[in-house]
Amino acid sequence: MNELCVWVSKKPSGTLSREQGEYLFNYSSLSASDAVSLTMPVRNKSYVSESLFPIFEMHLPEGYLLAVIKKHFSKLTATDDFGLLSLLSDKVVGRLSYAEEVTQENALSLDEILHSAEENLFSSLVERFALSSPVSGVQPKVLALLQDKATLQFSHYIVKSWGTDYPDLALNEWLCMKTLEQAGLDVPEFYLSDDEACFVMKRFDITEQGDYLGFEDFCVLQAKPRDEKYTGSYEQLAKGIAIFVSPKYRKKALYDYFKAMVLNQWLQNGDAHLKNFGVVYSSATDIRLAPIYDVVSTTAYIKEDIQALTLLGSKRWRGQKHLERFAIEHCQLTLKQAKEAMQQCFEAMNWLNDEVDALQDKVAKNTSKEALLRHFKALITRVLKDVE
Repeated sequence: MNELCVWVSKKPSGTLSREQGEYLFNYSSLSASDAVSLTMPVRNKSYVSESLFPIFEMHLPEGYLLAVIKKHFSKLTATDDFGLLSLLSDKVVGRLSYAEEVTQENALSLDEILHSAEENLFSSLVERFALSSPVSGVQPKVLALLQDKATLQFSHYIVKSWGTDYPDLALNEWLCMKTLEQAGLDVPEFYLSDDEACFVMKRFDITEQGDYLGFEDFCVLQAKPRDEKYTGSYEQLAKGIAIFVSPKYRKKALYDYFKAMVLNQWLQNGDAHLKNFGVVYSSATDIRLAPIYDVVSTTAYIKEDIQALTLLGSKRWRGQKHLERFAIEHCQLTLKQAKEAMQQCFEAMNWLNDEVDALQDKVAKNTSKEALLRHFKALITRVLKDVE
């Protein structure tokens, strides 16, 4: 297959094709609301690129999931970018899709994931949902249709696990995301399974009415392929937020972005790259900063890890004075607002300190979990010394 029909909000929008080593996208609709991306407005002229356009590349799996799919399907079909997109096309669910009707897998219960006693649950989920998981990121994850028993509603959730190289990664992410939540940041709905084997996050691009919002990460918005997600700076990201987010939401978006940056520093999240920030929108005039997602303390596993992008010209972790400067010069905040935002983050770190203390009282000695909790205690101590 060298051609895919692209649908926007369940209406045909255009055709993606590959010809003589080039990718082409042609609109069949001339309605501005049918644009496939904020960076690809509707026009008569073809879009042409030597590589897959970032908005479509966003649906391709990476890392673990990519390896699983290639292992099972490389003998049956091409597994280059266009081949992978074609393979997954009838499972892509969202504002953007590649079929009039999307094939849905039979749903599981959310409780089955959170309270399962099955030892190899994640492996079973991969077998069941691998081809229904057009999600990026190198961490082992699948996109699963789950039912909430309390509301009886079906929703898509991203279920993450980890390998032996990253023990207790689900707990790590849960602690980090709870800290962001405590700081008042908008985060997706998320859970930690009882056995702490899985981190479960609800998709945030679906409204309560079941309508799909547009979502684009900053690789797409900066017209960069996924391989360039570690290029650029947090200053450029702040500028991108100011450009793309609608004026009525811009002030809050930059304030929240600054808080996320503070906590990424304090928690030492070295994976806050361009694909881990984005916008959601219902129209070209209603664009918001997406909820903050995929935050983990990477120095728990890579002791000398650095930032994903540069901040004030360096990838070193930055202290209070540098962060205040970043807030004023690039996030359009006053010094008073910057200090207020940092105080909210500081209170969230105090919550994390209490939570880690409670967990340490119950954890067995000389385990990976104890090591992770000691790591968080060291981060908290450093923050307490740095913040005035």
